[in-house]
Amino acid sequence: MAVSRALETLFELRKPQPKTRKVLVAGVSSKRSLGLAIGEHMHQSGWETVLTTRRPERLALVAPHHEVRHLDYPDDMSAIDDLSDLTGMVFCLAKTDIADKDSGLLGVSEENFLKTISTSCYSFIALVREVQRRNPNLRSVVALTFLGGERVVPGYEVLGVAKAALEHSVRALASELGHENVRVNGVSAGAVPTTSSRVLPDFRRVHEALSRQSFLRRGVTAEEVAGATAYLLSEQSGGTTGEILQVNGGLRHTVL
Repeated sequence: MAVSRALETLFELRKPQPKTRKVLVAGVSSKRSLGLAIGEHMHQSGWETVLTTRRPERLALVAPHHEVRHLDYPDDMSAIDDLSDLTGMVFCLAKTDIADKDSGLLGVSEENFLKTISTSCYSFIALVREVQRRNPNLRSVVALTFLGGERVVPGYEVLGVAKAALEHSVRALASELGHENVRVNGVSAGAVPTTSSRVLPDFRRVHEALSRQSFLRRGVTAEEVAGATAYLLSEQSGGTTGEILQVNGGLRHTVL
């Protein structure tokens, strides 16, 4: 009996030990944020999750299963200072001055243009640099983007420019970090009703129009976006990097 137990113990020790999977989701604005939907999906899949937001007290009330930290780029990046065990990162930051939303690209101020590019694109580069430097086991990075980065969507002008820059940053960082075994991809989400959707004038009308023109004849859900993000974070997508995964019901291939 003792020999049998010893053999069982030896067998257990030789089994591959489960790896800790931990993801940082940066830029969760509210309970309706795609970032929170992604965090919930990853938590339910057994991942440890760290969510960052500018309003941690408020988010903690609706996200009790997650570690919630304050991050407000570029003023406060301390949320990542002591993170050294991340295997994944999701970038959800996007911000522009909604006072410019009806002015078109020609009416956007230089100040708002530069702030939008900085928060919605350069912060991605800055976060990836600092997270990758601190986390030797980082394997996958995913950035959320939108069709407005490659097509003209009414009301999305300056954010469209920022998303176009973000998508190229995904490809450039995928090239730079490939030799470190870090994959970098993007998820182009359909028009999901979120807090940030208010940058689009008359969002309900635009959402309905986009939904009618998609191949599926409907909008996509936050859960569908979260599932696609989870795939890119997982080992199942191990050979995929530098790609923008379209999760918009085929909208990219239609005439807007």
